[in-house]
Amino acid sequence: MSDPVHERYMGAVNRLLSLADFERKSRANQPPDWHLRRVERLMEMLGNPHLAMPVIHVAGSKGKGSTCTMIASGLTAAGLRTGLYTSPHLHSFTERIRVGGENMSKSDFAGLIDELWPLVSEIEQQGDLGVVSVFEMLTAMAFVHFRRINADFAVIETGLGGRLDATNVVDPEVSVITPISLDHVRVLGDKVSLIAREKAGIIKPGRPTVVAKNHAAAWEVIRERAEEVGSEVVGACATVAMSKSDDALSTDLRQEFVLKRWNAPASFVSDSALRTPPDPGLVDVKVRSSLLGSHQIDNSRTAAATLNVLYQQGHEFDVNAAIRGIGDVSWPCRCEVVELDEWPPIILDGAHNDASLKALRDTLRTLGAISGDGNMNGHSGLGLTTQYVLVLGATEGHQFETMARELATSALRTIATQSRHPKSSPANHLADVGRRHGLAFSVRPSVSEALQEAKQLAKQNPEVRLIVVTGSLFVAAEAREHLLDINPEIYEDLRQPYMLAYEADRTAHSKIANRRN
Repeated sequence: MSDPVHERYMGAVNRLLSLADFERKSRANQPPDWHLRRVERLMEMLGNPHLAMPVIHVAGSKGKGSTCTMIASGLTAAGLRTGLYTSPHLHSFTERIRVGGENMSKSDFAGLIDELWPLVSEIEQQGDLGVVSVFEMLTAMAFVHFRRINADFAVIETGLGGRLDATNVVDPEVSVITPISLDHVRVLGDKVSLIAREKAGIIKPGRPTVVAKNHAAAWEVIRERAEEVGSEVVGACATVAMSKSDDALSTDLRQEFVLKRWNAPASFVSDSALRTPPDPGLVDVKVRSSLLGSHQIDNSRTAAATLNVLYQQGHEFDVNAAIRGIGDVSWPCRCEVVELDEWPPIILDGAHNDASLKALRDTLRTLGAISGDGNMNGHSGLGLTTQYVLVLGATEGHQFETMARELATSALRTIATQSRHPKSSPANHLADVGRRHGLAFSVRPSVSEALQEAKQLAKQNPEVRLIVVTGSLFVAAEAREHLLDINPEIYEDLRQPYMLAYEADRTAHSKIANRRN
């Protein structure tokens, strides 16, 4: 039976994807045109919805999505109506625009595209600023939606970089910079300092900036930019101490730790009297989070520092309740553990660059899957055996030679695969990289086939009790769809001729050919 709401929604999504799309490269004849003038004009035509509520603006190479979600979760736990804008999505475009942890409805999404489309067409007809991009359109939709529902706060994640990102039209209450590492080097530069310069472009005059644990080269650039515009820099790890026990994982695979009361920077103390938290007796806050890994604890510290800065700015909410709310986060495909009948435990993680893959490696060590020297050990406090099968994919523009060495060395077998995303790297390419390093790689042209091979390997090798799927958020998302029986959104651009090189589903290709005949 047809669903008119879904049909209208998919029609709107395909209309959206007819715009310039540099995330998916579905209009490859249109080179990126990086500036803010076009989105500024669109915002002005809409009555500047980005100025209608306090904004927390977050940039970084690693952990920015998790940090955004933690901040939004904390504000929601404190009783505030909180909008959250992130990218990319896993299964549906509606995931990108959320309020109170709930996706925007398909009906509202389609309605906003219809509502904004005349303005998009007008900008293109004016001819002086080019065409609106998919990301610019989504950014405008998010702010219109947040204004419409009278959001108390909006937490906004940059898409790429920061300085010229479409989200950088905001005047944030606080800017947040998560760890910076080599990522998108073709666009942002091949040095941490160059990438940091782009990320630091979100720092605004007179607005505080919370900075996560970072490379010394990044810190130098961030401090220089902050001093230039008069922004107070708050080090997240310097102001939010934490503690955890040796056995920091609960039996239900939740990470437990304590975030200490905020140690305010000296400048906050000297400039104005600090506000007393709603519960002066609550010195430390215990957090139980489903997000695993020490990097997620660092992201929690960044979120807690941001919440404290907002509180000290005079925003009325229970900051302790907000910090406890950090643990309420649900953020799939970030070291997500999926347990199903007839399968070993499966870890889905969207790690895609050297830094995030090292974080995944360290998390696997915590689980007992990898020893400190990179070899498999014989013990796991969680009952997971030491050997695992690795399912690996990549997206063009991300480095993956180091990735192949970091995780595949310790795997029983690595299966190279690719997602249906237009920028997915060919599985054969990944396998060739691995084999050059003497690693045992097999190739499966679709994620579902790769998972079936991994499952079979686990059956044939009883010592294998873990499957790890990583290398690309899109590969992890497709694995999640397969495992949890989630219907994916298949967009019209996936049916265009350049996708015929994707060999994941020969039956689908046959149907395309039949439709053309």
